Amino acid sequence: MLGIVIATHGKLSDGLKDSAEVIIGATNNIATVNLNQGDDVQALGTKIKEAILEVNQGEGVIVLVDLASASPYNQSVLMVNSLEAELQEMVYIIGGVNLPMLLETINHQILSTPVEQTAQAVINQGTESLSMWHVSMVDASDDDDEDDF
Repeated sequence: MLGIVIATHGKLSDGLKDSAEVIIGATNNIATVNLNQGDDVQALGTKIKEAILEVNQGEGVIVLVDLASASPYNQSVLMVNSLEAELQEMVYIIGGVNLPMLLETINHQILSTPVEQTAQAVINQGTESLSMWHVSMVDASDDDDEDDF
């Protein structure tokens, strides 16, 4: 089974996991790692490595972090580099996590999609899940249709 680690600033990782469970029910093989104010960044790296080893079941691990090039991301990279070469090849770190990306990862975990395909699907989902709405986008003629009952 694919392993999933969510590593973020504050308790965002716990919140993302909780939100995913509200939507899809209980999850499996997911570890969360939080960097709280005042925490030692090197200790964060140790926690991330432990989480990767905890969820690794031989089918790869996706590490989802909140910000590319920030402490959770950087520590994830350092920790993956300290793993055995065979495991390094099976770990993907993805920055900019949002709820649709986590749901996509869990979906591929359930489907047993190979880790490299999962990683690309998660990136695609992150991009495709962005949307914007503003009142200026509403066609005034749409309002007229609502009055025709």
